[in-house]
Amino acid sequence: MGAVTKRYGQSVAATSSSTPTGRGFSDAAATHALAALSGPYLPWGSGAMRPGGLVTVCNDIILNERRRIVELGSGISTVLLARLMTQRPPHGGFLMASVEHDPLWARWVRAQLDREGVGADVTIVQAPLSPHPRAESGMSWYDEAALAQGLGEALGTDPIDLLLVDGPPAHAAGHGLSRYPALPVLESRLAPGATVVLDDVERPGEQEVLRRWEQETGLAFDRSLESGGVAVARMAAEGPGAGHG
Repeated sequence: MGAVTKRYGQSVAATSSSTPTGRGFSDAAATHALAALSGPYLPWGSGAMRPGGLVTVCNDIILNERRRIVELGSGISTVLLARLMTQRPPHGGFLMASVEHDPLWARWVRAQLDREGVGADVTIVQAPLSPHPRAESGMSWYDEAALAQGLGEALGTDPIDLLLVDGPPAHAAGHGLSRYPALPVLESRLAPGATVVLDDVERPGEQEVLRRWEQETGLAFDRSLESGGVAVARMAAEGPGAGHG
């Protein structure tokens, strides 16, 4: 899920989410819920993921027993999700990979996880931004080799059951589509029934990213969660009735 605070800031058929995670939250109520993930003070900033969006992700982890998580954009959210997974570990344990382009910020997040003792099953994947065949002209995305190696070390061949897209930086003028490559690149690694979350969906760039993803994959993103700054979709489960849930 990317950074709550940031240094800058085979395909499966798809269906929309219909679980209780599809409910929005006020930021005030979400902040109260997040208080359960207590620990040392963390430096929240103006690039923070909104509490409502973060609670949406936490609920999906608990209610749908997510065990293999990838977030694009590391930050305070990485620490909070690690606290949650350590506090309420799923059956069989969990593995999480958090991808970060900024080496200084990646080191800070890694150090904070270690200080709190919640990082044993979390891998910080340092992947610089570089030209990418899926990126828009003039834009960059995470280096292919570094990302593939990092995810392999973190998850092995296990499929991803929660993908949180909150990076790379997309707030600067002309960079609104910076997060578009995430789904084209990682769709083949998503498990049946996996959840995909995009943050900052109130911005025009992310709205265009959602439009393209839906057109290209058949995913139907729930935009009713925009009060928390996120949109959520669910890949179809395997078996009879898949694509109708």
